[in-house]
Amino acid sequence: MLFLSDEVTNIGERNHSNFSFSFNEDKFPHISTFGDQILESERTDYNRIFKLVKKSVKNILGKERTGLGLALSNLPNTIGAYWQLGGNYIVLNETIVGYMRSATHTTKEFNSFLFTVLAHEYIHSVGYVDEMEARRMTAFVTKMTFGEDHIAARIGASDLWHLYPSLLLLPSGDGSKMKIVNNFDSDATSYIT
Repeated sequence: MLFLSDEVTNIGERNHSNFSFSFNEDKFPHISTFGDQILESERTDYNRIFKLVKKSVKNILGKERTGLGLALSNLPNTIGAYWQLGGNYIVLNETIVGYMRSATHTTKEFNSFLFTVLAHEYIHSVGYVDEMEARRMTAFVTKMTFGEDHIAARIGASDLWHLYPSLLLLPSGDGSKMKIVNNFDSDATSYIT
């Protein structure tokens, strides 16, 4: 679950613990050229961004799974997204997605946000159920996929509410409404007609 962490106690105030980790980075080639082509293309192609998420996680962490769906819901503004343990859906906060669509300055920034949130929940679904471990792995995957200076890597290594403090001012939902996104993870469901 991507949620407002204890690291952000007030707007703009941050606990300075970090998501540090150590791996032998030479073992993992960057796939940033391919990734940047996707992130700089059209906005909100969830399936295309998710394909890149799956490819990145498989190449970097050696883990994968299929058959996930995507839904948008009116979640509380302190929850960016969630994947329920054992579940088959990643649920994004529709209010936050809508805000980020208008608040981000470029297609690349918006798609980097989507990549990072989807990667975080997908990483949970492949076995990293501990929140802090999933955050470290998300930071690692985004860094190894795009390089440490890329906006996706900065989002992955930080707290979303720290980078975009206005998220705390958004109306808070209760999760009572949900929309299923069609054509998501289409590679896994190509056998269904």
